[in-house]
Amino acid sequence: MEENKKKNKNKKIKPWMIFTAAAVVVFIVLAVLMVSKMTEAMMGMGTPVEVTEALKGSIAQTVDTSGTVASEETRTYFADVTAKIDMMSVEPGQAVKKGDLLLTYNTEDLEQMMKQTELETKISTYAADAAIVGINHAQQKAAEAAVNYEDAKKYVAHYTECVGQLNSQLGVVTELSTQQATLAGEIEKLKKALVANPEDKTSAKALKKAEKEFKEVSKKIEKYDVKALKNSLEACSADLAEYKALLKEYEMTKESDPTAALSKAQQSAMKESAQLAKISVEEQLAAAREGVKADFDGIVSEVTAVEGQTAAEGVALFTIHNVDAVKVTLSVTKYDMQKLAVGQKAEIEINEKEYTGSVSNISRIASMNASGAAVVDVDIHIDNPDENIILGMEAKVSVQTAEESDILIIPGASVNYSSDGIFCYVLVDGIIEKREIVTGISDDEFIQVTSGLSEGEKVVTNVTGTITEGMPATEMNTSALMGGETEEMEE
Repeated sequence: MEENKKKNKNKKIKPWMIFTAAAVVVFIVLAVLMVSKMTEAMMGMGTPVEVTEALKGSIAQTVDTSGTVASEETRTYFADVTAKIDMMSVEPGQAVKKGDLLLTYNTEDLEQMMKQTELETKISTYAADAAIVGINHAQQKAAEAAVNYEDAKKYVAHYTECVGQLNSQLGVVTELSTQQATLAGEIEKLKKALVANPEDKTSAKALKKAEKEFKEVSKKIEKYDVKALKNSLEACSADLAEYKALLKEYEMTKESDPTAALSKAQQSAMKESAQLAKISVEEQLAAAREGVKADFDGIVSEVTAVEGQTAAEGVALFTIHNVDAVKVTLSVTKYDMQKLAVGQKAEIEINEKEYTGSVSNISRIASMNASGAAVVDVDIHIDNPDENIILGMEAKVSVQTAEESDILIIPGASVNYSSDGIFCYVLVDGIIEKREIVTGISDDEFIQVTSGLSEGEKVVTNVTGTITEGMPATEMNTSALMGGETEEMEE
C-alpha cells in the first residue's frame, strides 16, 4: 500500500493533458452556445417548413392498369350443307390467312340430288303452266272487273272525303251565321237599353264589344263562298252516288268466279316452289364445291368437326379469332370508370413491345371480381397489331383520360383531405394559413387547383401533425442557417 502511494505521488500531470482537457471544455461550451443560438433563431423565425410555389404547368392524367389481349372479331363457321367432310386442315391454335381453304366436302350425293331436282322442277313447271292457261280465259273478265272495282273504290273514297270537307266548311259557315244573328240581336237589345238610359256605361261598353265581335264574325263569313260550296257539295254528292253504284256492280262481277284467282295463285305457287327447291339444291352444291375458306387472318380456337364425318347443315365446325382486329379487355373499378370515355388514347405494352390504341367500348353491365368488388369491362382497340401479339396474353395499358396545359398546379403531397373538404397550408408573411381549395385532374406528382389559390403563393409540402393554422413558420433553408451559425462560432 505504501509503495502504491509513493508511485501515485511520483506521477506528474503532463502539459498536453491540461491542454486537451481545456480544449474539450471549450468545444462543449461552443456547442452549447451554437445550439442555444440556433434555438433562439428558430424561435424568432418560427417552425421551419418546406414550401413550393403554386405555378402554371401541364398535367396528363392517366389510368394505368392491365388486361388481356383478345380479338375484336370472332366467327364460328357452320356447315352450309349436309354433306360428308372430305378434307379439313384446321386445329386449335393454328394461324390461318384470309382465303385459305380450310374444309372441303364430298359432293357426289348433292350432284345426284341436283339431277333429280331438275327433273321434278320441269314436271311441276309444265303442269302449272297448263293449268294457268286454262284459268286465264275464265279469269280475264273477273280480272277486268277487279281492276275497275279498285278504281271505283278510290273514287268513292275521294268523293266521300270531298263531301265531308264541304259539309265541314258549310257547318263552319252555319255556326258563324248563328253567331252573327245572335250578336245582331244582342246589339239591337243594347241599343234600345242605351236609348232608354244614355248614361248606362255598362250597356255602352257591352255594345262596343258586341259590335266588334259582330265585325270579326262577318269578316270570317265573307271568306267563304257559300254558293260555290253548295254547288260543289251537290256535284260531289252526285259523283259519289254514281261511283257507289258502279262499285256495287263491279263487286258482283269480280266475285262471279271465286275459284279462278285462287286456282291460278295455287298453280303459280307450285311452280315457284319447284323453282325454289331447285335453287336451294344449286346453292348447296355450289357451297359444297366452294368448301369453307377463312374470311380473315386469324387464329383457330376451337374445332368441333371431324374429317370423314357427315356434317349436318347448321352444325358448328370451328371458330376463328381475327388477329387484324385486336383489343385489350380491362376490368376497372367504378372510380377509374368515371375517368374513362370512348375515344381516349392509350399506350399499350405487350411482351415488352409498345403499341397505341384507344378506348373502343365501355360495358354497361358490371360484374364482381374475385375480391367481391364491382368492376366494368372496358375494351381498348389496338391501332397497330402485328404478328408478335398473342391472344390471351397480359397487356399493360395506360389510358390518357385528361390533359390540361397552362393550369395552376401544386404537388399532390401538399393536398390534404378531411370531412370538411380539401385544403392545403399556405405560408403568408411567416404565418401558416389553412386554405380550402377545389382540385381538378392529377398525375403521379401534381394536382390541378381550380380555385382557392393564386399563382406564386407558397404551399407547404412537408405537412405533419405539428402544423396548425395560425402558427409562425419560415421557409426551411438549412444551408443558410448553418452558414450563419458557423460565422458566429468563428467570431
